Amino acid sequence: MRTLFCITISALALLLTSGCCACRKGKNNLPLEGQQWQLVRMMGRDYTFEKGQFTFSFGEDGIFAGRGACNQFSGGYTTSPTGALAFDSLGTTRMMCPDQALESEFAALLERITHYEVDGSLLLLLSNGEMQAVLSAVTE
Repeated sequence: MRTLFCITISALALLLTSGCCACRKGKNNLPLEGQQWQLVRMMGRDYTFEKGQFTFSFGEDGIFAGRGACNQFSGGYTTSPTGALAFDSLGTTRMMCPDQALESEFAALLERITHYEVDGSLLLLLSNGEMQAVLSAVTE
């Protein structure tokens, strides 16, 4: 009985994350680059941060930059027309922060990302088809 429940939950999760691929390619999606994004969900947990915390942006020059709880980070990234995304050369300042463990978890997550999707004002970061994080576009 438990196995059937786990299979059903897994199938529903797969449908929710991939079942609407066509609608994610709509005209109302924000561009990846030139937008500031803030973390709202990571590894199945929801988060609310102050303005400027756990945010980052992608430049058209292949460089991304951001800030965690108190450290700044940057590095390179590459994308493909099919939604592949890879981060490289991640660098960060090394100040001790109240949310140091969360910053470390976020940095490790970025290194696992293989793909992204933009769904309206949400940036979905995936690793081999599995949702890792959701970021929301920052509005002024």
